[in-house]
Amino acid sequence: MTKQTKRRRSKKRRPDFFQKNRFLLILMGIAGLAVVSLVLLARMQEEPQAPVVKPVPVVTAIPRPQVDYTHKVHTEVERLLSALDTDTGDIQRDLDQEPARYTITGEFPSSELIADFQDRLTHIPGDYSVRLREMNSLIVAKNRQPQIIIHFIQPSPAVPAGPLLTIIMDDLGRSTYTAKVLLSMPQQVTFSILPGEPYAVEIAEMAHAAGREVMLHAPMEPQGYPAVNPGEDALFVKYSDAEIRSRFDQQLARIPYVSGSNNHMGSRFTEDARALSPVMESLQEKGLFFIDSRTTGHSQVSKVANRYGVPTMNRDVFLDNVADVDAIAREIRRLESKARRYGMAIGICHPYPETLEALRKGLPGLVDRGITVVPVSVLLQRQAQGS
Repeated sequence: MTKQTKRRRSKKRRPDFFQKNRFLLILMGIAGLAVVSLVLLARMQEEPQAPVVKPVPVVTAIPRPQVDYTHKVHTEVERLLSALDTDTGDIQRDLDQEPARYTITGEFPSSELIADFQDRLTHIPGDYSVRLREMNSLIVAKNRQPQIIIHFIQPSPAVPAGPLLTIIMDDLGRSTYTAKVLLSMPQQVTFSILPGEPYAVEIAEMAHAAGREVMLHAPMEPQGYPAVNPGEDALFVKYSDAEIRSRFDQQLARIPYVSGSNNHMGSRFTEDARALSPVMESLQEKGLFFIDSRTTGHSQVSKVANRYGVPTMNRDVFLDNVADVDAIAREIRRLESKARRYGMAIGICHPYPETLEALRKGLPGLVDRGITVVPVSVLLQRQAQGS
């Protein structure tokens, strides 16, 4: 019997795994990409950490010792004073001040002595220099900063006996004509010069060369401002103390050889004690005086000047309120009467033709009647003597 051959049953092929799970695999792939992207993004946003740098040991340089040459500068100052042959009692040293100050009663040094002093200072390290501040002061500076002030006070002349009279000519500086007329008179009329005028310096030099006293005629705020204008460089009460001091120092610096000051206008300014204080402070430091022109009955000049120790006096008579020769002659006689009564008097006038004519006629008669016409400083000297 023929054996039957079993026929194999063909197995059904299972569906492919990847095909079967295709959708799931796609989702897993997308999820994986998303995770990788997030990780990369997070790393990109991370701030890179600075590499750790080992500290480098700091080597501290040993500073060079500072050399103080101040003592050498003072030595040169003393050498200058020695060359002047000044008595020890005529030198006041205030070395604890800033800047240090020497006050000498004696003649101002010659230009040759100052040049020699300057030359010696240049050999001291520190960029030292010397300059003239006013007619009677030297400043020693280091890198242009004042270190020492050397102030000279002229020896006081002998005060004449008998009644003394001072005549101050205000408002000078606009022309040299009035100055030349005054210098042709033998009497010692005092020159008070406005700082902003074109011939101010020239007139001051003319007066000084002739031995006449020079004053600053300081512009100050009047009651009628701005209708009455004292000028752009005037002192006003609205300014701070520092501004007033700066402006007044600039006024002084414009006029050489000044020994003091009086006010031009100033009826408002001289009533303000606060505004006057920096003016008096400046005058006190420079050894200068102030004459009150008395443009107001409420002036505070005397009170503030006395507080600062500034020599001061008041004007007694305005000679030329009326610009007429005969009227001015009467005012000169009134001034003479005050000088006889009180021992001294101050008259103020202005450069009018009538005033010059009245002075030319009237001053010689004063001398004949025993009245001596003197600079303001001589009156102040008598006042200081209490006589």
